[in-house]
Amino acid sequence: MKAKLLVLSLAAAVLCSGLVFGMAKNQSKASVTGVVEFYGDGPFARLGLKAQDGTLYYLDAKDDAKKELEALSGHILLVDGILTGEAAPLEISGATVIKVKGWKKL
Repeated sequence: MKAKLLVLSLAAAVLCSGLVFGMAKNQSKASVTGVVEFYGDGPFARLGLKAQDGTLYYLDAKDDAKKELEALSGHILLVDGILTGEAAPLEISGATVIKVKGWKKL
């Protein structure tokens, strides 16, 4: 009985560690320069960044940071963050999601 419990515990640990490391692989640090823009209408508007090469990014930021970024709409920023590999909201579909860690106005 103890041997079965040990085997099940080890199997669960291996599966969980595989999930954690698998999720971490999809994320990478990035710094992107572009213009802050709104996409969509009204309450469904999303904050994005149009990079100099034309790539669209959805800015995934905490509420307080999002308010500061909204005030910078139309300005060029250098945004530091993590590319999550997640799907962007419909209002900015096809964009790359970047979890914002910081920014600098240029």
